[in-house]
Amino acid sequence: MKTHCFIGTDKNAGKTTAFNAVYTQKVQRGEAPILLTSIGINGETTDEFDGGVKPGIRVMPGSLFVTAGEHLHHHTEKYETLATFVPPFFSKPLILGRCILAFDILLEGPNTGLEMGRLKEALAPLIPEETLLLIDGSIDRQFLASPGLCDGFYFSVLFSKRAPQRKKAEAFLSALAFKGCRENQAKRIASHTDEQTRSLLYDEKGLIHKSEQMPFADKGLHKALSRLKKQKGLLYLNGALTSSLAEQLAPLSGLSLVLDNMTLYQNVSTGQGKSLRFLPEMTVLHPVSVLGIFLREEAPFDRSLLPRKLSAFNLFRGGVHDIGI
Repeated sequence: MKTHCFIGTDKNAGKTTAFNAVYTQKVQRGEAPILLTSIGINGETTDEFDGGVKPGIRVMPGSLFVTAGEHLHHHTEKYETLATFVPPFFSKPLILGRCILAFDILLEGPNTGLEMGRLKEALAPLIPEETLLLIDGSIDRQFLASPGLCDGFYFSVLFSKRAPQRKKAEAFLSALAFKGCRENQAKRIASHTDEQTRSLLYDEKGLIHKSEQMPFADKGLHKALSRLKKQKGLLYLNGALTSSLAEQLAPLSGLSLVLDNMTLYQNVSTGQGKSLRFLPEMTVLHPVSVLGIFLREEAPFDRSLLPRKLSAFNLFRGGVHDIGI
């Protein structure tokens, strides 16, 4: 089962519009079977910018879906139940269904990496091996970049008139270009990490700090970093690289920084007072496969920011057309 996930750089970036465009095109092409689900509930119903109704997701006949059973009470004649997944392995009862008559669906799937992994394992013997799983994701669910959960990503990018959102989009696009870390670094990190690990810090002698606290609030990590100075070191982060943490790391020229995945970079501020030259080498443990970028332009932007050799589509100009994916 291949798994493709949809992520947006911000609220109202057009993630659901992109999801619908790709899903609709695959249905029209006869690509089957397709399975739909989401990380948590698939979003708000009202656009924060203009107050209009945001697009929903319409599941088409023949498609499969997984959602919380409570959202299907009014659609009993429109689908057939293939399986149920219940607590304690899942936080709430989920239903695997096959659509019979098209209807607007509210998707609510697993909200943790552990549950998503369990769901994929449970689905494997129940659905055809060639099934394509489309996940309506979220930028703040970094676990999606973990190996085994997703094979590729579609990104929706909002270019706003507001400076903070514009800076976030620019940082997000620059993070797409991050290279994977060296093999020896990956092996070193793998030998000391588990699902709860949020940071690892090594000096030339070995591991000097390991923590399950979020890095920005980890006083032990900050103290260890202050002692590192210009010595060679390796820092692994599985939590957001916030602007305050980035400021502390910026002068550490001997540091190799490995982010678990590129989504951890999106919170870094590049505004006034945050523009120190960043000296550490920065790579990612889990590079992502980018399948396409969707644009929502509220303001002009520098198109050179878009990664080369990647398809970029604007679904808010001229209507949805053949996006070529």
